[in-house]
Amino acid sequence: MITEMSMKKALWPMILVAALLLSSCNRQEKESAWQQRIRQVSELGTVQYTVQKVVSNSDETWQIFGNRKILFSFKAVIKAGIDMDKFDAESVRISVDKKHKTKSISLVLPQPEVLSYNICPDDVKMIYNQVSFLRTEYTNEERNAIERKGELELKGDKELKDMILKDARQNAALFMEMLLRENGFTNVKIAFKQESQRRVAVGNKEQKKEEV
Repeated sequence: MITEMSMKKALWPMILVAALLLSSCNRQEKESAWQQRIRQVSELGTVQYTVQKVVSNSDETWQIFGNRKILFSFKAVIKAGIDMDKFDAESVRISVDKKHKTKSISLVLPQPEVLSYNICPDDVKMIYNQVSFLRTEYTNEERNAIERKGELELKGDKELKDMILKDARQNAALFMEMLLRENGFTNVKIAFKQESQRRVAVGNKEQKKEEV
């Protein structure tokens, strides 16, 4: 059960991405070279959240004399972004208008996803523990189970996940557009792969396997 939650958002520094893309500043570069450099970026981390969660357990029942209750507080660092291993290089389109001296690029990025949940053991703290005289203390196994329950609840929080992915999508688009414009592209169009497109692609692969 969540009794308290606070969130702190921080933009992820993307030094690796910048280094790779800025090194490609060559106006005579071919489309295939851009595709290769973009694919070289294995992970485009765009947002990081630090979430504090409180999880509790109380097992007071009429069959047992006395009650006991325990509360744990822990911090989780959630990193979200784009897994560039899923990037389709064929989505990159580059065109040059020599008359107006403009350079255009369009590409389709994979949908952002939660890349990691990191909970440091030092950040897991017991903040309350009350056990009646007739009851036994929580065992280590019971405490670990309560902590795991809290972690599963956090990962299953759809509202939190949707908010993080929304921020990741916006930041990824803004950052990528900034880098591309710095590399001489005057017209930049960035889209994200739709879930329906991904399902169709998977379905086509399965169909091809059956035909073979």
